[in-house]
Amino acid sequence: MQGSVYEPDCEDGLQPTVGMVFDSWEKGEDFYRAYAKHMGFGVRKWTQHKNTDGTAIWKRFVCSKEGWRKEQESGEDEKPKRKVKITRCGCQAMIGFKRRDDGKYVVAKFISYHTHDLVSPRMRHLIKSNREVTSGVKCALFTCHKASIGTSAAIRMLSVEKGGPANLGCTKKDVQNYERDCRKVISASDAQILIDIMKEKQRINSSFLFEYQLDDKLRLTHIFWADSTCIRNYKLFGDVMSFDSTYRTNRYDLVFTPFTGVNHHKSCITFGAAFLPNEKKESYKWLFRTFLKAMGGAAPKLIITDEDLSMKAAIRDVFPNTIHRLCMWHILNKLPEKLGRDFTKDEEFMKRFGICVWCSETPDEFESSWASIIADYGLENNVWLNDKYALRKSWIPAYFVGYSLGGILRTTSRSESENAFFGRFVNRRLSLLEFWIRFEATLEEQREKELHDDNATIHTSPVLKTSWTFERHAREVYTHTIF
Repeated sequence: MQGSVYEPDCEDGLQPTVGMVFDSWEKGEDFYRAYAKHMGFGVRKWTQHKNTDGTAIWKRFVCSKEGWRKEQESGEDEKPKRKVKITRCGCQAMIGFKRRDDGKYVVAKFISYHTHDLVSPRMRHLIKSNREVTSGVKCALFTCHKASIGTSAAIRMLSVEKGGPANLGCTKKDVQNYERDCRKVISASDAQILIDIMKEKQRINSSFLFEYQLDDKLRLTHIFWADSTCIRNYKLFGDVMSFDSTYRTNRYDLVFTPFTGVNHHKSCITFGAAFLPNEKKESYKWLFRTFLKAMGGAAPKLIITDEDLSMKAAIRDVFPNTIHRLCMWHILNKLPEKLGRDFTKDEEFMKRFGICVWCSETPDEFESSWASIIADYGLENNVWLNDKYALRKSWIPAYFVGYSLGGILRTTSRSESENAFFGRFVNRRLSLLEFWIRFEATLEEQREKELHDDNATIHTSPVLKTSWTFERHAREVYTHTIF
């Protein structure tokens, strides 16, 4: 019965007895914890006495239910504390180790009586002193987080792998506390850890390029990086580039800004990436100059961005000969907000608007179609549409039919794909180190896809639709996607 006093039964050789000798108090502690785990109670350290040189003369360990909780009265103005359930009930079970002259420790006192029920075998893995986030669990968590698998999913996977939660050795809460403690340690030197990682990568491979800036308080404000594959891809596919600054990806609210292109399989590739402190002109100018330096001074022929005015000014200053176009995905995504759901649910309106924007072959055709839609739907006073019309030469395909866009602007799915790609590891709770780990893993996945596509193009052939020599030749010189 709960509250009764009794001495538990124990297997022969496991129960401690007064007079038992251990080489060290640590081995004695391990023995007592093993005994407690077998019997079904938790253990915590209690008191110790040391001599003048710091050596422990007495070490005592007690049942986790020893003592009583102190109840403190809180004032009206005090913040309410988190409610913690009562666990202590005055249990006196304990063990005491005393140091002998030969340096060994003897069990000088042992009380086996408990004033509470012991935990049943099926619940013993839940006892706090029996739980530990082991090195194996830590490694598995690191691997899962690198693959952007959250803590809950990682715990479920490990539980299945170990044959059930009882074999995991810890609970979900233990893992969350471990991660919280890790973040506290990282937070003190998060930026320095990231810089050190990049310095080490540069030491191993001199073609890895990065630059950074600190403020007057030695806090990281700007950092750009690009490895040898990024630079090689830019030389091959960097004529047309997409630049995005819409990602707030970490607890410091730094802006993540990737440079993205399209390869010979029409897949996204990364030319480089950076963190910026804000979206001001001077931050963009620093980044674009750093990017230009990393790429050997070769500016892109065409760059596609959102409508940020600071970005536009920085591009004009740093890339004066680069054609600047606005991303249609960012613009068209605003239709529901700027026009209202009534218009975007109108199939006829959306059909006419899509044909006007995408299918107009000349500026005159676009302007005529646009004017017709505006008049028919009474949108003459819509400020947003008027602004977009004023910027038509920066985003409507009919105004730059003579430019090669590499498939990056002709379809909104390009930016949508890029957004989904980076969005998988965008999280405002992430530290810079956590972000870097996920970024590296996702970049590896991106490059592995290109290898798969290359392998398919080299070692397989698409089925021909005709017997024309022209089609057969095209199959030989183009990738499968382009063909």
